[in-house]
Amino acid sequence: MKDRNQEQSMVAPAGTSRRAALRSGLALIGGSLANAKFAAFAQPAKTADRQDSLTIAMPGNPETLDPHQFRSVLTASVLGCCLETLLGRDPDTMEIRPLLATSYRNIDTHTWEFKLRKGVKFHDGTDFNADVVKFSIERIINSPLNTLGKTVWPPSFGQRVEIIDPYTVHIVTDTPDPLVPNRLAAESLNMASPKALANYKDKFVGDSIIGTGPYKFVEYDVGRHVIFEANPDYWGDKPATRKLIWEIIPDPATRVAALQRGTIDVVTNLPFPMLDSIEQSPNLQLYSRLGSSIHAILLNTLQTPALKDKRVRQALNYAVDRKAILKNLYRDHGQLLNTPVAKQVEYSIDPAPYTYQPDKARALLAEAGFKDKLELTLWQSTGRYELGVEAVQAIAGYFEDVGVTTNLQLLEWGEFNAKAGRSQLKDGLYYAFVNGIWDPDYVLQRFLPTYPTFRYYHASGDLKDNLEKYSQTFPKDERAKLAAVCQQELHDEAVWVFLYQLDENFGLKKKVKGFKMRPDHLIIARDAYIEV
Repeated sequence: MKDRNQEQSMVAPAGTSRRAALRSGLALIGGSLANAKFAAFAQPAKTADRQDSLTIAMPGNPETLDPHQFRSVLTASVLGCCLETLLGRDPDTMEIRPLLATSYRNIDTHTWEFKLRKGVKFHDGTDFNADVVKFSIERIINSPLNTLGKTVWPPSFGQRVEIIDPYTVHIVTDTPDPLVPNRLAAESLNMASPKALANYKDKFVGDSIIGTGPYKFVEYDVGRHVIFEANPDYWGDKPATRKLIWEIIPDPATRVAALQRGTIDVVTNLPFPMLDSIEQSPNLQLYSRLGSSIHAILLNTLQTPALKDKRVRQALNYAVDRKAILKNLYRDHGQLLNTPVAKQVEYSIDPAPYTYQPDKARALLAEAGFKDKLELTLWQSTGRYELGVEAVQAIAGYFEDVGVTTNLQLLEWGEFNAKAGRSQLKDGLYYAFVNGIWDPDYVLQRFLPTYPTFRYYHASGDLKDNLEKYSQTFPKDERAKLAAVCQQELHDEAVWVFLYQLDENFGLKKKVKGFKMRPDHLIIARDAYIEV
């Protein structure tokens, strides 16, 4: 599973071994839309013929139990068992649906109104109401805490909550923002109990979780498990299983062995080399779904003079045989990426790809004055992306094949991520983004000079104007046109070396039903159960 916000050493030189590594909706988007209501989430049919508990194995501890601090989508999946947001998403279509808010409407370009669900209580008995919304959003956005929500909804938008009555709030932004519902549907915008966090408004809490959701927190034994039990007082449909256990098993082979023995029901983060063992087992099933994480080589056009030349960036795209990487390394479990926006995200387009043309790459480099003269450093993290080191070794080999001397540098994930986010990695770096608001704007804004992190390319001229206009445009038809224009130009500018999206893979017992991963990688555990 990928980090939602991957934005916040050891050194290995590139060598000949790397060549050998691979050769073999927004439902309301309009300036004056009426109040809208949506159908509730579909729930699985209830039967008595199911086991009492479900155990899911994951590779590591949750980063935190704080409702607003986490970074990875796997932690979000765990905490989401008992935490809820104002709005949710359909796990298949990703359409925005009601959750703790029953409806919303766009009053004007700066103001959104939300009607809140009545009769909802937190697990500690606190009533859910407008005060909770104000407390939660202020803790996420306005406190000194370094929360994921500040990436999803930057404080620069100037958002504030105005309480109209106990179950009505207005969210007002200084900047026109058509994506307020998208932001409130992000899992980092959890509603939190002011009572439970009374002493933690400006510091993180990590020993318990208090939410309004279908499960109640029972126990967190670091290095072993996190346990939840069904909330008997839940306001909505009850979860499919009474007891949910997230077991922590770092080694992937050990996770798979536990699944094969029957002591685990679901395995997350299934390595690609182990897919065959799951598919060939008569008692197991492979759950595989295309992820929306966009893998690319980010090019530092601000610090590397050669990369300022579009012909050089295009040459690097033509140099890489992406189909071979997908086939030989990832067993064709993925799709090619041709823009900075994942295929599943609304308004995404798919321009003509940069096909593997090494001769064209050499010609472009020569035309730009870099025939056999270009030297680049290519950065990658360790312990983060599955087969990521092998992939970047292969990419470096392709670069060298067209005359680009490539030095591979590996850093531990924490150091790599910090440097990447601070725009400190020269030349090129392998990175993957998951779309936190399910709209192109989440990625497109990164190319504006004003974006605070990952500053590697600054849009100018018409592209800059279109990017800025897109972020504040409300009508859907205009947004679609602007999104297409921006993506096409970013593709033509070759701002990245566009790579691929990869499948997310899980191993399940044959009798596990109702398990799903949303396209944005969030695991929907509340509907999963084991058929007896």
